[in-house]
Amino acid sequence: MKSILNFIIVFSVGVLLATAAEAAGFDCSKAGSADEKIVCGDSRLSRLDELFNQRYAAQKKAAPDEDTVHTARNFLADRRDCGDDRSCILSAYLAVLWNISPDKNDFMQGISAQSLAGSQLPEATAIPAKAGRCATTSVLEVHPRLDNGGAADDADFDSGTGIDYANDGYQVSYNREKALIRSKPGDPVTMCLVEIDRDCSPDEGGRLFLVTNGRTHESWILPDAQHKCGG
Repeated sequence: MKSILNFIIVFSVGVLLATAAEAAGFDCSKAGSADEKIVCGDSRLSRLDELFNQRYAAQKKAAPDEDTVHTARNFLADRRDCGDDRSCILSAYLAVLWNISPDKNDFMQGISAQSLAGSQLPEATAIPAKAGRCATTSVLEVHPRLDNGGAADDADFDSGTGIDYANDGYQVSYNREKALIRSKPGDPVTMCLVEIDRDCSPDEGGRLFLVTNGRTHESWILPDAQHKCGG
């Protein structure tokens, strides 16, 4: 009886270890760098890593071009540079998934600026300058992407959506963004930087932000310019 019990315990531990080792999209038993160890020890990051690998494989199969590989390499470099900074690592996953996912919102369940900031509550109001860092500000104006020179109506948002913040931050989309349209001037928001595009020079922008509206509790990820590297 004792030997059977010992076998059950050993078997159960083995299953748990195997499950942990396979949680991420890479072999956690061979994790060597600080970022890999953080991913393997965090269930949310592990799930995002699995999702990244699935979508990367699907996109590479659908469009086997150098851009897909280049995006993945930039992501891995960004994640490696984060070291053991979990907020930075989470930012890297959010950025790459936003870049390679057809649906920009389906991986956002349960993710907000607050979940990214964690215990590092934002104190500054200025636009964050480092991936994984956040700031508090408020909505200044929500408007159509294209300015028609007059008062905007609902149909104008079919050309896209723009939003301005009190700290001079800005985000824009070519789509009708319902969460932005539901936002109102004065709404408190938390803004987190999730990516500084490696292909852009420092003065070209290329920044991607996660923002959560404190009134509506909706979150979104959008860039700070209509075109890659500004413009």
